[in-house]
Amino acid sequence: MPEVIPIKLAYSRVYLVKENGRNLIIDTGLPGKSGLLIKSLKENGVEPDDIDLVVITHVHYDHVGNLARLKEVTKAPVMVSELEAHILAEGKLMIPSGTNIFTKFLSGIGGSVVPLNLYKAVDPDILFSDFGTLKDFGFSASLIPTPGHTSGSISVVFGSGEAFVGDTCFRVYNRKSVFPVFANDIPTLLKSWRTLLDSEAEIFYPGHGDAFNRDLLLRSYEKQIVKYG
Repeated sequence: MPEVIPIKLAYSRVYLVKENGRNLIIDTGLPGKSGLLIKSLKENGVEPDDIDLVVITHVHYDHVGNLARLKEVTKAPVMVSELEAHILAEGKLMIPSGTNIFTKFLSGIGGSVVPLNLYKAVDPDILFSDFGTLKDFGFSASLIPTPGHTSGSISVVFGSGEAFVGDTCFRVYNRKSVFPVFANDIPTLLKSWRTLLDSEAEIFYPGHGDAFNRDLLLRSYEKQIVKYG
């Protein structure tokens, strides 16, 4: 069973996962936090060159904000969906669609108020396109496409039940639901939820907020599927 160490960087979560003497980083948090991230890794017994792989769940600035620096100091390969690799390589900012009145408003004005150079561009090393595995890197984890929040969102699911889902699920404002406040395609998102529910996942680690169990995801799914079908 892997050891999961959440690293909180403001409102974002980075996950250090240790298994079989190997170290995996999932997402890298908000820009400007690389020093704190590296310090947190060392406090958990992991030097930068101990990192074996970095997986990015999707290319939003609050998930790739420290990636350039982390790649520089760790020399670890970076994996991302092939659908979003060009966005990462160009350092582009994606403005997601809101799912409620407030976040729809934020999406509408986002391009005019958010600087376009929030993170440094990074050339990814490994492009992910379909269901896959991390066994070649020493981890008992599967890679699952979970689009909806973004077209290239991916989740990492370990055989022992731990699932790292990026912003496919969101647990901050409403503790009784994991419906994200931003999603570009809600029907597709709900299909991804169904995929996760049909997987081995038992406990879910989102990019924002605390971990939750599959019962909460199932309840959220059943509520939203009635609304969006």
